[in-house]
Amino acid sequence: MARINLLPWRDALRKKKQEEFIVGMVGMAVLAIAIMLGIQMYLDGLIAEQQGKKSIVNAKIAELNLITARIRDIQDQNAILQNKRAAIQALQKSRPEIVHFFDEIAKAVPDGVFLNSLKQDSERVEMKGKTQSNARVSEFMRNVEASKWLIEPELNIIQGGNKRRNKNKKLSDFTLYAKQWKNKDDEDM
Repeated sequence: MARINLLPWRDALRKKKQEEFIVGMVGMAVLAIAIMLGIQMYLDGLIAEQQGKKSIVNAKIAELNLITARIRDIQDQNAILQNKRAAIQALQKSRPEIVHFFDEIAKAVPDGVFLNSLKQDSERVEMKGKTQSNARVSEFMRNVEASKWLIEPELNIIQGGNKRRNKNKKLSDFTLYAKQWKNKDDEDM
């Protein structure tokens, strides 16, 4: 029988397959690394794009914050101006009231009653003065009650005075409170 040595052919085939396997593995490793690098570059691109969008959004938010701060400042200034406007309108509306008030005071004060001071806090009016008799203060209170512009008179103090310059005249001090009438229809306007 003839002897044929098949070992070198098998060894050569085995070596060739082993070389092909190693080349395939290296190729697959290079391909895997290339794919991973491609995916990494793609993901880095997406991250950079998102960071760019985020920086744009942050810039817009900062711009909107400035705009809202300006709007708040404008609203505060508007509120201040509205308050000033309302105060001016209230003063304009009350301008004729002071004329009526002093006119009514002049009409309500009877002979023998002398006013020394007039003080107004909001609607309440304090009238201090001197009188020749308590009856004149009573008349003054009746005149205030009959007045259109003064209401709710309230006598606080009547003090008998001592004789001063004139020996015949003895004046008493008094304090009278009243409220100034306000037209409610005008306040609604």
